[in-house]
Parts: sequence; structure tokens; C-alpha cells
Amino acid sequence: MSEDQIRQWLQNRYENVDADPSEIEDWVLQNGDSPEFDNMMLELLESTEYFDPVSSSQGYSLFKTRIKEYEKKCRRERVFRILRGVERVAACLLIPLSLLMFYAGGKISDVEWLEANTSAGQKIEVLLPDGSAMTLGPSSKLIYPSSFVGNERKVFLMGAVYADIESDAKKPFVVSVGDLEVKVLGTEFHLNSYEEDSEVEVALVEGSVHLLSKSDNREVVMRPGDIVCYDKSTSNFIRKNFAAGYYKDILENGGFQFVNQRLGDIASCLERYFGVTIHIDDPDIINERYFASFINNETVDEILNVLNAQNYMKITRNGKIIHISHNNQ
Repeated sequence: MSEDQIRQWLQNRYENVDADPSEIEDWVLQNGDSPEFDNMMLELLESTEYFDPVSSSQGYSLFKTRIKEYEKKCRRERVFRILRGVERVAACLLIPLSLLMFYAGGKISDVEWLEANTSAGQKIEVLLPDGSAMTLGPSSKLIYPSSFVGNERKVFLMGAVYADIESDAKKPFVVSVGDLEVKVLGTEFHLNSYEEDSEVEVALVEGSVHLLSKSDNREVVMRPGDIVCYDKSTSNFIRKNFAAGYYKDILENGGFQFVNQRLGDIASCLERYFGVTIHIDDPDIINERYFASFINNETVDEILNVLNAQNYMKITRNGKIIHISHNNQ
């Protein structure tokens, strides 16, 4: 298949326009380590709105067999270059090969990949093979292996998690969230990475964390008490500070801590936790930023009323639908 045919198939996959998966696989294997492949996939990533990280798991099992056969026919280094190239753009998740990202930088093996999911308002704790504990926030998805092989411990996250990572200096722990990687040796941190939010936020409670932007290899080193936000629209890193112990207490008790967060992202957070739909009808207030802590099991209405202490907003509610607009009175 030509590059144009591949692009057309990817763009229309979820409109039931199909192509032979084996042709897609062959094309990727032949071209996956070329600059043209990277450019095409990055172009697709930028224009992609669909986000379903496990829709391609069935296709992956078939491709795993094919990649092993291909490995016998060419140099092993080239196989890994292809896998790394696919990982860089796998966040678009439109290809039936997307779970190749699990093999990037590691050993091709028969490790079983597991999945943990939460719905709105739900939290669960996931115990990883190395003893690390990850508390998954509402409307989140964590993909992790049955055992950690290779030179790193890597998992994939879509959503929010509070992580308490076991220390292992020889095998760093990596959380992959789209264009960003969070790399730690042993630490406690909170990570927010929802597709609909404008920023990825990492709050470091204990230990040390390195953030790496896959697109340009920029790195940020965090210290306890740091909050670093990665702005998806500008690719900029923004550093903030917080009281680490207080922040941890809030999260452990089911509270909320908003540190200079946009109203739009706060609304998305409240939707996930309370199962409501919040419409911000005036675009001029969606980027207003707020500092606020909630530790007394406040309702969504109570939280919004506190944020509106200056009566800047008009808030109306009809059942589970909440509308927020600018208060012109």
C-alpha cells in the first residue's frame, strides 16, 4: 500500500472504511523507521480526536506473531527502531498495531498485558508486579504487564493516578501518557492526564521525578513540593509549588486541590468525580484560573459556589446538567 492509502485508511477506520490489516503491517514493517513514517504519523496524531487505548488489542495479538517472524529476516536493531517510532505516535491509537508501544525499548516477549478501568466517581488500587501501588482515579485506564522485563518498568495511563513506586535504581519506573513520559526510581506522585484536559499535571510528594517530552526530548527534573504542568497546546512546561504533606492528606481523604488550574479543567474534573455534565457557555471564562482546596466532602454545588465567591459566574442546574456563564449583573 502507498503512504496515501495508509493515511486514508487510518483516518477512516472508525467510519467503517477497511483495509487488509496484513497490508498495513507490511507497510509499517518496511517503512516504520523512516522520517516519512514519523511525519505522517505525527500529522495524524495532531488531527485525531478519537482516543481508545485498547480498541486494537485483538489486532495486536496477530501482529505479535508477525513481528517475531519479521525479526528473523532483518537486523534486530531495525525492529526496535520501528517499534520506537510507532510508540512516539501511538497516542492516536487509530492503528491495529498500537499496542506495539508496549515493546518499545524492551524485549519482545510473551508478557501478558493487563488493564484496570474506573468509571465516573470510582477509584481503585492496583498492585503492580514489583510491589508498587497505583490508586486509579475516576474515568481512568491503566495498562500494565504481568511482569516487568527489560531495563525499565513501564505502564500506560489515560486519566489520573496516585502512585507509590517501589525503589529500584537498576530499573526505573516509567509512566507513558501520550507525548509525555514520567520517569522515577522510587517515589510518590499524583498524575493527571485526561485526554479532554488542556494540561498534563504531575505533583511530586516524595522522591524525584524526570518528565520527558517525546516530541523534542526536553526534560524537567522535579523536587518534592513541585507541580509541573505540560500545556498540550503550547508544549510548554509550567512549574508551581505546593505543601507536599497537605496535598497528600487531601488526596487520601478524597478531597480536591486546584493549584492555578483553568476553570475548564476543573469542570472536567468535577464531571468525572460527580457524574454530572458541566457546560461553560462563555468562552471568555473557561481559562480563568483558581487556587482552592476542598477537604470536607463538599458536593459539586458547594465547590462551584466557593469558586464563585465573587459572584463572577452565573450557575444554573437542571438535574445532572450544569450551565456556567458570565454574570452580567
